[in-house]
Amino acid sequence: RTCLVRPGGGPSPVASGTEGRVLDCLQSAMSLRRPVFVFPVSDMRTYEPLPGMSDFATNDGSLPGRGFVDTLVRSGGSPPTQWSEETGTYTSRARGRTCLRDCMMMKPGSTVEDVYFALKRLRAIDGEYVRAEAASALGGTPNLVTKKEAISYKNRIIHIMTTKRSAWQK
Repeated sequence: RTCLVRPGGGPSPVASGTEGRVLDCLQSAMSLRRPVFVFPVSDMRTYEPLPGMSDFATNDGSLPGRGFVDTLVRSGGSPPTQWSEETGTYTSRARGRTCLRDCMMMKPGSTVEDVYFALKRLRAIDGEYVRAEAASALGGTPNLVTKKEAISYKNRIIHIMTTKRSAWQK
């Protein structure tokens, strides 16, 4: 779509007809920036998911139901990792590997600190931020990243360490 904006900020001849056109123009501009996908993990070697995300992977209301999963399987696809074909429900025991099970969609320009706060809000992690390491792909060498570093394809697999101890450490 074409969007004309006058340098002075006044209405352009194209957008002066209705507010709907301006809204369309703004929506088109916003759609040009794609979301950033980040994969929070608990271990940078095995890429195991965060234990705190298990509830979202098994009990969240947004997960596909039995009918959807059956249709997916009949059309040649695979059921979700946490799906139990025996019971027709999600279970905490995964079929096969669960590396990079969880994916979070973040706004463009989101930082490592934003990911930390999102995970904390989801109660996937507790404690204060200590440090984070990230990699761009499976098998990539993890590098330390700062809190203010923007999430991109270079650091989309991330392990955030906090001051909260695990149950076995207490």
